[in-house]
Amino acid sequence: MPHSVPAAHDGVDVWLLRLDDTAAGLARAHGLTLPAGSSAAAWLDADERARAARLLDATDRHRWLLSHVATRLLVGLALDRHPVDVTWRREPCRRCGGPHGRPVVVDGDDLHVSLSRSGDTALLALRRGLPVGVDVEQVTTGTSHDDLHRWVRAEAVLKSTGEGLTRDPAAVDVGDPARARWSGEVEGLDLDLAAAAGTAPGTGADPRLLAALAGPALHGSSLGVHLPVTAST
Repeated sequence: MPHSVPAAHDGVDVWLLRLDDTAAGLARAHGLTLPAGSSAAAWLDADERARAARLLDATDRHRWLLSHVATRLLVGLALDRHPVDVTWRREPCRRCGGPHGRPVVVDGDDLHVSLSRSGDTALLALRRGLPVGVDVEQVTTGTSHDDLHRWVRAEAVLKSTGEGLTRDPAAVDVGDPARARWSGEVEGLDLDLAAAAGTAPGTGADPRLLAALAGPALHGSSLGVHLPVTAST
């Protein structure tokens, strides 16, 4: 089965996922083949199915489900296991210590995962050995590009630290939004960040999107960007 495995140490793989598709169509767009056996929807656990059921809009629910199906597929390929055998646990919350922090893969061989979804598009980042955070947002009419650049950068930084929205993104210093790269310290961690207009960091294929990727030692890491074959490159 064709697939791409994240780099052995701190390389980052970023996947652009189109969510108005089927699981089989998404896999074909990336040169992948779904595992034989149960349907892709059956890969999801009870918590994922319950969260999806709370989404009342059918389109939003389908996009949410497909983003999580794709995450299981790609994490499974990286770990050489069936997607249904990918299991998750929650880190302690950075604010209160409760069991609702960042999701991590159980027995994941130090594989870090970050998923962001906006409209019909998701970005999934996989990295071995070091944390990673990704955010993508659609550009809409009347949106301030500077404000949106700051938001996607702050979201990516807070995902990489595990804080998420327990901390106000507006309080995170992410540098000049006109600059594509930033380095700084957040909560005692030295972080690098890359931001780009386009489908993923390093591409300019879709002006509807802004994206950012954050993590320690990011600027010294290799970056693999995986676009669907239907995307303009």
